Amino acid sequence: MSFPDTRTVEQVDEYHGVAVADPYRWLEDQSSDEVMAWMRAQADLAADYLAGLPGRDRFAGRLTELWSLPSSTAPELRGNRWFRMANDGRQQQPVLRVSDEALGEGQVLIDPNLAAADGSTALAGAVPDPTGQLVAWSYNEGGSDWRRWRVRDVETGQDLDDEINWSKFVEPAWLGDSSGFVYAHYQPTDSEDVYSAPAGVPELKLHRIGTSQDSDELVMTLPEQSSTHLWPWIDDGGRWLVVLADNAAEDSFALWVRDLSNPDDELHEVIGPSRNEWVFVAADSDELILRTTRDAGRGALVRLDPATGVLTPLIDERTDLLQSAARAQDRLIVSWLSDACSRITVHSLDGTEIAAPELPGIGSVEEITASPSSPVAHLSVSTFASSPQIYSYDVLTAELNLGYETPLPGADVSIDTDQIWVTSADGTRLPCFVVHRADVTAENGPHPTLLYGYGGFDVSLTPTFEPQIRTFAEAGGVWVVANLRGGGEYGSQWHDAGKLANKQNVFDDAIAAAEHLITSGWTSSAKLAVHGRSNGGLLVGAVLTQRPDLFAAALPQVGVLDMLRYQLFTIGAAWAADYGLATRSKDEFETLYAYSPYHRIAEGAGYPPTLILTSAHDDRVVPAHSLKFAARLQSVSQDGAIAHLRVDFGAGHGLGRSRSTLIQERTDQLTFIAAHTGLETTGDPLGH
Repeated sequence: MSFPDTRTVEQVDEYHGVAVADPYRWLEDQSSDEVMAWMRAQADLAADYLAGLPGRDRFAGRLTELWSLPSSTAPELRGNRWFRMANDGRQQQPVLRVSDEALGEGQVLIDPNLAAADGSTALAGAVPDPTGQLVAWSYNEGGSDWRRWRVRDVETGQDLDDEINWSKFVEPAWLGDSSGFVYAHYQPTDSEDVYSAPAGVPELKLHRIGTSQDSDELVMTLPEQSSTHLWPWIDDGGRWLVVLADNAAEDSFALWVRDLSNPDDELHEVIGPSRNEWVFVAADSDELILRTTRDAGRGALVRLDPATGVLTPLIDERTDLLQSAARAQDRLIVSWLSDACSRITVHSLDGTEIAAPELPGIGSVEEITASPSSPVAHLSVSTFASSPQIYSYDVLTAELNLGYETPLPGADVSIDTDQIWVTSADGTRLPCFVVHRADVTAENGPHPTLLYGYGGFDVSLTPTFEPQIRTFAEAGGVWVVANLRGGGEYGSQWHDAGKLANKQNVFDDAIAAAEHLITSGWTSSAKLAVHGRSNGGLLVGAVLTQRPDLFAAALPQVGVLDMLRYQLFTIGAAWAADYGLATRSKDEFETLYAYSPYHRIAEGAGYPPTLILTSAHDDRVVPAHSLKFAARLQSVSQDGAIAHLRVDFGAGHGLGRSRSTLIQERTDQLTFIAAHTGLETTGDPLGH
């Protein structure tokens, strides 16, 4: 196998007295015709290789079945209308439906499938106003994070003339009288390179319906804090504007508030910068209900008096992680994580626990929608083995009822989920979910196994339905999801234990999980693959370069792989609170350089077959990370080694991809994993 020729350059940078070569620096210039030609040559070679692997039809067929299931988000009440995203199973992208009933068929209000026949356009956001008469909406086009917001009239189905450009990440917050909304604006720093150039200083602006964007009012900006993202909320009553100033680079949060009912009040800082997180939950009378980590690493609910800044405890910290909360009339519905599994409790507005409805099995509450004007809340609940279900909970009757589910086709194969515990290098215990067919056990192993992890940015990995997981398990494989440090499963201390100088703990945790799966009989190093996305792609790159002997295959996807230069692109500077900066101090440089996957690739290491996945329109983790990593890995690979670069030229970091695109990508992943872990790909698709 001959990889495309890749030239090198004489590029050497000095960090705190250490010379670091970067021979593939030229691959950072994605606007270059030479780079694009190189990407296409790599992608063509990878496509040819993947097309020749056995089992493609089997995996593609089952994935298509599972991705053809009807689906729905939990319905959201605005005025007297209910809004939800839904897919009838045949559509490339979900559509926005509006109905007079919570889960009624109603009518399609916005259909992104009409915008692009190939499904490359998705509905990125749809925010109804308080009356349910208008919806601010935006498309995800080509996978980019950039948003263009428009406003649709629900009665007529027509768009108004309003158009908002250069927004990203933040959904608009409607004023109580529906006369306008607050949104996030990011002026691009380079209009010729909007996919990789750093974004401008974030601003909050107020757009009035019927006016041009040029006349929008500046609500808030912190020009001296270029990496501070501003997250706005306006309560259901329309009285309070609450803004979280999230300085990602400094890992600090501040809370600003304005009483919109008082024309003399101005947006002002109520809680100064600290490492304590704040999330708006609801307003009650003259106070705000907030989720916080202040003196509560696993989360608590408090009341805030905006006039005085005084905080009053509402629901204290518990052993479980307080994940989210929502208000339904005079009740609070709270979602908790207990060893990465969801449970819920119901409380009065004074914090007293009233009920603890029981949820089915080992699963996740993916979404809670509720309104102070309705006693009925809706919960979307998911497990590894079954598609998401929607439950309604009536706070007046305390009844939890199943309102929406989609039976799986051909689901006569029993899929089990076990939770096992692993001890890491420093003695820390961490849980892992093991998803497998009932007849596939550790006692009759080793089995082809996929280890998946993330380990960063306070993100929790919980049981959720993914067609590729069930497809792999039905075929006799074992899918393992590891809850690594750096994530959010156990609160801020768990997160802190896996970032900055502690980042190696994340990789040690994953290595310990791999070793445990091998010694306990689930798998062997000849049957074990590792996969992760984004920060999880960094995880794969790190364990691949630190312990190549453990794995039969590796799949780093849209990964952060050059840890010395990540901050120079798009929003990369915002990740410094988790990673640190090589330019900031010698200690931080040494930490990053020690595990940076691009720099750790070494001659003669004998790396396992590797499939590197990226997307041409990824403006979060730019493709340069994957391109440089692939070039370096190929340069040290012996003849016949497998180190392919798969490029999706019509997608971004992951949002908004079409059903057909997802099926093709997951088919490539499963066939690659199966080919290198020995998973049987012949016979009945359900493994009979």
